[in-house]
Amino acid sequence: EALPAAREFDGLVSLGGEQSVRELGAHGYLEAEVGLLREAAEAGTPVLGVCLGGQLLAHALGARIVRLPRRTVGWRELRPLQAARADPCFSSLPEPAMALHWNEDCFSLPPGAIELAAPAGPACEAFRHGDVAWGIQFHPEVDADVLETWYRSEAGWLEDAGVSEAEARAADARHLDAQASLGAALFGAFAAVVRERASARVRAG
Repeated sequence: EALPAAREFDGLVSLGGEQSVRELGAHGYLEAEVGLLREAAEAGTPVLGVCLGGQLLAHALGARIVRLPRRTVGWRELRPLQAARADPCFSSLPEPAMALHWNEDCFSLPPGAIELAAPAGPACEAFRHGDVAWGIQFHPEVDADVLETWYRSEAGWLEDAGVSEAEARAADARHLDAQASLGAALFGAFAAVVRERASARVRAG
């Protein structure tokens, strides 16, 4: 089934998944999503890509997607760069903040994009391309229920990352409450951008 055109949306959020941008040929629907995200970014439709969604957006904008030396699972400090101070989404984030990572791929900074956070690993952590397209590597959408599902279904990730389940759960207990504030701030700011853009289009006729 073909995806709708980007102009039919006020905004797009592309979330994570177990697939890899390095295997687009095996997932035709992801190739279609890459095209949709590229179309949206070029049209000025607000886009937020999270983990796999951020990698899809970065790929659509010309970035490299590479496999990490080892899987990354756990919490790392989110360190906004100076450009984040004036960013419509990142300027609203609480500081200091810890960000949850659960990934095996990463993206480089797309050509022409602005880096918004210091890298937590070997590649880009967060960027904005143009005025309203954001890609992030971390998981602000995840809560305790989602993590519990991951612990049950993705136990091999912890071993690959060199992290015990006890260590991971202890870190979750320290950071999950603040994670809710981080997610609410980021998604709330993005929703405000979507509303503002949609209202401007209505006024312009």
